[in-house]
Amino acid sequence: MLLIPEALIEQVRDRVDVVAVIGRHVELKRSGRTWKGCCVFHGERTPSFHVYPEDKHFKCYGCGAYGDVFSFLQRLEGKEFPEVVKALAQEVGVEIPEAAEEDSAEARRRRKERNEVLAACDAAARYWAARLQSRFGGEARRYLEERGIGEEAIRRFRIGISADGWGDLVPRVAEKGIGADALLRAGLLVEKEKGGAYDRFRNRLMFPIAGMDGQVIGFGGRVMPGEASDKAGAKYINTPETPLYKKSKVLYGLELARESIRKTRTAVLVEGYFDVIGLHQAGIANAVAVCGTALTEEHVELLGRCDCREVTILFDGDVAGLAAPAKAAAALFPAGVSGKVALLPSQGGKTDPDEYARAHGRAGVEALLAKATPLSEHLIDRAVERACGGAPRDAALEAKLAAVREITPFVRMMPEGLARSVFEDAIAKRLDLDLGALRAELDGERLRRQPPARPEAAPTSPRPPPRTAPTSRVKLLLPGPAADALGLLAAFPEQLAGIADEEGLPGLMPPGPLAELARDLIREPIPLDAALARMQAAGDEDSFRRVRDIVGPARPPVERAVTELRKAAVKSKLERLGLEMGEAERRVARAGSAAVDDLSTHYQRLVNQKRDLQRRLQSLERSG
Repeated sequence: MLLIPEALIEQVRDRVDVVAVIGRHVELKRSGRTWKGCCVFHGERTPSFHVYPEDKHFKCYGCGAYGDVFSFLQRLEGKEFPEVVKALAQEVGVEIPEAAEEDSAEARRRRKERNEVLAACDAAARYWAARLQSRFGGEARRYLEERGIGEEAIRRFRIGISADGWGDLVPRVAEKGIGADALLRAGLLVEKEKGGAYDRFRNRLMFPIAGMDGQVIGFGGRVMPGEASDKAGAKYINTPETPLYKKSKVLYGLELARESIRKTRTAVLVEGYFDVIGLHQAGIANAVAVCGTALTEEHVELLGRCDCREVTILFDGDVAGLAAPAKAAAALFPAGVSGKVALLPSQGGKTDPDEYARAHGRAGVEALLAKATPLSEHLIDRAVERACGGAPRDAALEAKLAAVREITPFVRMMPEGLARSVFEDAIAKRLDLDLGALRAELDGERLRRQPPARPEAAPTSPRPPPRTAPTSRVKLLLPGPAADALGLLAAFPEQLAGIADEEGLPGLMPPGPLAELARDLIREPIPLDAALARMQAAGDEDSFRRVRDIVGPARPPVERAVTELRKAAVKSKLERLGLEMGEAERRVARAGSAAVDDLSTHYQRLVNQKRDLQRRLQSLERSG
């Protein structure tokens, strides 16, 4: 995996005017040695976003966003690191040789194929959009009008109509230099068994599907109303998997929704193209849709790149819609992203989100979303209703156990820590069960489902021990730098609370009591004896000894403690980054060469984060 050389990246960074680049997107005003403005990553009226031209980084003291000019553009525009570097390099006159981007003939072939597929998709989208506006699109325009889709939405979402012919597309895009081979690779043609190819989409409303950068990478096609089912086939068909289009890694409408998602930190997840368009028309601009699949980890990662913290599921009231929250939990719970479920009214039969938006407008949709139920609560309600009916506390033991067994997989999806504990507590209260007994049952269920270990096979990685009885506590292993940082905060809570909050210290702790202690120390000072008692109860002995030394004989002067806390936090971040980089390397080893292309930009991002942290640590160490 050959990456852009560090020397070229540094050359671009040195030449870029960070204030000018960021100033294209943020109205900046000089404030002493920095430039200040309102953050584009969260809604605010009082400026808390600062750009530091001397060391070329930005920091928002409102939402915590931090990084260099590359990470700013990545986060704002949803582009990958190499794309941002190459675009800025072109601006400042730094040449990035082809050899720096490509490491083999195979890689060059993939790049050429990618560009050809992009060109084919773009040409098809333009042709079908123009056809909708021509005399051939009258019927489709009338149908869109009946569905409440206005001209502005048609333009923004680039809706089109394909011809009712088997060989229409090839000659229409040939003048753009697009050949049949490129259309085949883009999934727009279907190969015949005896040679040749025919159009995949015929007499269908065409919905271009774009990546986060706005480039079309695939299509969804809806059969026109009144088309004979034996001729038309499925109501909706999508582009098949191509070098660019993978349905588990794309969300319809994200390129238009990303700014709203970034500002509100929330997304509304719906099922269909019309749902997204209808909600956007009603002013719900953070709506996106999955493309014929359940929500995946890759989808959640995409939303995370838009700084999404909460996903509200708004699906139809049919069977697929009712199953959607459970499927979404498998992606949201492990990622630690908050989920909610908004239920469409069932009176009068099935209602789609776009129909509801047309009938009730923005205020009605916002009121519906405001009443959304937390995803964990929704899953408990569904399981309890099915197993116990309307009186769960009075239900038979067998019914309660049936509800527990239905909820257990969702509990196991959550990482160990506060979120899982709260989930378990909610289940226990709803079913009137002893919390300790419930946890024992959940752990027992987990152990029963584990296959018996073979004596001759050594485990590839240590398994966490099962949870002990409620009267005992598992000691949390606290890495050395994190222990140092927590000890310093405990020693000087009043002086270091702001620094610890800025460095995100609670997030560097293992989930659970130690992270909660860090949050409590940031909120308000805690007597040192009380803080030490909580550390001793939760942490391992080695970590506690380190903390005891820092608050005792090794306690630094308060003026040096600020730097020491920052150094400890940076070292802890480097440790975590090293683990993440190791995991990325193992994924490449497991998946083989096919995975390298997908992982390269992720790994490049980690490399750059590591470099920035190492630089920062060196600067802190030089300053004492």
